[in-house]
Amino acid sequence: MKAFEIFLALIHFEEGYKAKPYYCSEGYPTVAIGWRIGPKGASLDNYDMYVTKPVAKVLLTDRVNHIIDRLSKFDWFSSQNESRKAILISMAYQLGIRKLFKFEKMIEALGKHDFEGAEREAIDSIWYKQTTNRAVRHSGVLRSGDLKLCYGDELDKYRL
Repeated sequence: MKAFEIFLALIHFEEGYKAKPYYCSEGYPTVAIGWRIGPKGASLDNYDMYVTKPVAKVLLTDRVNHIIDRLSKFDWFSSQNESRKAILISMAYQLGIRKLFKFEKMIEALGKHDFEGAEREAIDSIWYKQTTNRAVRHSGVLRSGDLKLCYGDELDKYRL
């Protein structure tokens, strides 16, 4: 798979896909591939919609392109290999770019290519407590620099 396809597959794997609105793990109305559509706790009855997989792919592709454009301005991102970039893009997709930037010590460690430090800082977070399984996989890739070590061939099943 090409790098961009890997970015999409990773997010699809982590977020899943649901055509109708649902609550994410934090209680936000969400649809498609992790697309937040309303405030925390809002009734799903407010959202009468159905998002097909092709439309979900368009939404995902547009958001990932935006994230890449924003993050590519920073050396700490641009200097990473494709696996680590995939993780940072996934974190920005899940949390939002502004919340990713709050991982200041992790970003500083990545900038120094201190990958064990980056892993430690990712683990030392509320994000880790909220989405532990995902955070374990992501922090492992930050340390190792290899998606295959943490995901095996699973991402191949999530190509869009």
